[in-house]
Amino acid sequence: MNKLTFPQFPATELVTFFRQQVLTGAEAKNFTKTDIYPNPKPEWIQRLFMRVLQRAFNLGMEHFYMVPMDVDIQYPHLMEGFAPVAYIVKLMTRFLPMCLIYDFHASDVLNPKGKRTLYLLSGIVNFLHFRDTRKAAYTAFCLNYKTALENINQQQRTIQELEAKFEKLTTVPPEQQAEFKALSSDIHDLQQTLSQEYRAKDLVLQEKIAHQKEDFNEKTKKMNQHKLSIATMKEEQERMKTQIVESPGQRKNKTERMKENVHRLKQARQETSEKCDNYRDRVTVACLWQSDVQAYNKKLHSIEGNLEIYRKILEETRQKEEQIVNKNLELKSLTNEEVQLKRAIQTKKEKLAKMDIKLQKKLEDFELRKNEILKICSHIQEKRQAVHGRVSQVLHETQQINNNKELLLETAGGEKKEYQDVMKGLRNALEKYHDSLQKASDRSTEQRRDKVAELKRRLSRR
Repeated sequence: MNKLTFPQFPATELVTFFRQQVLTGAEAKNFTKTDIYPNPKPEWIQRLFMRVLQRAFNLGMEHFYMVPMDVDIQYPHLMEGFAPVAYIVKLMTRFLPMCLIYDFHASDVLNPKGKRTLYLLSGIVNFLHFRDTRKAAYTAFCLNYKTALENINQQQRTIQELEAKFEKLTTVPPEQQAEFKALSSDIHDLQQTLSQEYRAKDLVLQEKIAHQKEDFNEKTKKMNQHKLSIATMKEEQERMKTQIVESPGQRKNKTERMKENVHRLKQARQETSEKCDNYRDRVTVACLWQSDVQAYNKKLHSIEGNLEIYRKILEETRQKEEQIVNKNLELKSLTNEEVQLKRAIQTKKEKLAKMDIKLQKKLEDFELRKNEILKICSHIQEKRQAVHGRVSQVLHETQQINNNKELLLETAGGEKKEYQDVMKGLRNALEKYHDSLQKASDRSTEQRRDKVAELKRRLSRR
């Protein structure tokens, strides 16, 4: 008991559990802590064990009161009181090892002890809790099995629908196959031509336009710098005019320098204008190519649209393939679960078949035993009737004997009184005879003494 594999509950918890879960009606109301601890009552312990066995083995109350009739018992009604206790002890020896209690004895039912009773009831309560949890898990498993079957059927239907859609998307109708082949061949040819011609020309033009834009930007930057420098120089000139009185020679030199700078700026401006004209000519040339480029762009856009549609179709097909693969994997897992469940169901069915066969055999044996018991009961009833007749005859004889006995006792009492009177007379006669004998003996002794005295006198004389 020190190395328990289950918790030992206090008496109050055991009382509440048995009131709520096991006992019903008046039994639950009348059941108290004093019935099991510290001095348990055997009738309550037997009742608790009986209710637990009914719940665990699904037995009826009549099962505990069936007296075995396969043995010829002379007075079977004497076994009726002991039959429930015997069945409880027999079934508890089978039931308690399930509760991990292996040291059950008949004295635990007939003469229970307080701590021992708490130990046994704690093991039973632990087993009943475990039984309820396993039962709930089994019911949940059955419900999950039904939902899994429904999900499998639904996913199979969705897979079939997706496969049909995939076939519709991947298969080309026969009336559009020629057009599809022609379009695919044209697209391939156009892609090749564009990749060879248009891309090369486009790259060259883009390089030239990039260089020209760089040169134009550099020259515009330089021109802006020159404009800024001219503006600053003019401001300085105006400011210096007000402050300094220059000589005409210096002024001439400055003006000449300024003229040279202006001439240089004009030349640079003329060069830039010429370059701008050249760039405009090139842009006009590029505009001439623009219609062809736009046409090629339109074709490219249409081709890109077709390619985008083709990519979308491929992406959808890839997604559908991935979904199909995932669904197949789920289907495989579900089929594996279904196979496992089918195997479990098959084993359960086999067990049920075996149990049905055993039950059928038990029913047949029960019918045979029932018939035998009925025969034995009829035979016992006949014997009982015969014994009842004999007993009634014996009772009648005993009644007659008692009556004769009373008569004999009355006659014996009268005779006893008569004998007592006779005995009293005999005693009186005996007493009188004894007195006479005593007197006669005294006389004879005196005579003998006289004779002896005379003999002694005679002897002395001689």
